[in-house]
Amino acid sequence: MRSVERRTVDAVLVVGPQMRILEVDEKQHFNLFRAETLRCYPAAAEVAFDVHEWLRLSVAKKKLEKSGWAKPMPPLFPGLNGRHKQRAFRDALCDLLPPVHGFAPTLRINDLETKSWIWQSNAAARMEALLHGRLGKVV
Repeated sequence: MRSVERRTVDAVLVVGPQMRILEVDEKQHFNLFRAETLRCYPAAAEVAFDVHEWLRLSVAKKKLEKSGWAKPMPPLFPGLNGRHKQRAFRDALCDLLPPVHGFAPTLRINDLETKSWIWQSNAAARMEALLHGRLGKVV
């Protein structure tokens, strides 16, 4: 068993008086295990992304990544697809816990939203516009 368990987030934004976790989800974050966690979110869950869209993308994906993406992750996720299950669980924690601890709701971006322009010279401005548009929808 591994002696240390750790998880880092992609970024912490400071917008106004609160901090907010920003996560960029690649294809391995969308799968049947993530769909299962999303279905369990309470209706009043505070998040800064479209849960229904994340659920749709997770259900639509039929093939899981192999190799290290699926390896066992004991003690909580032993056996086949352990890493996929662990990722889904950690993503759910990252979504649901921040508001409980005084953070603004977690903001998620699907990396497909940025792939076409992330390396262009205007990427910073486009990311700023994306974040502003997403955060503008948050109540």
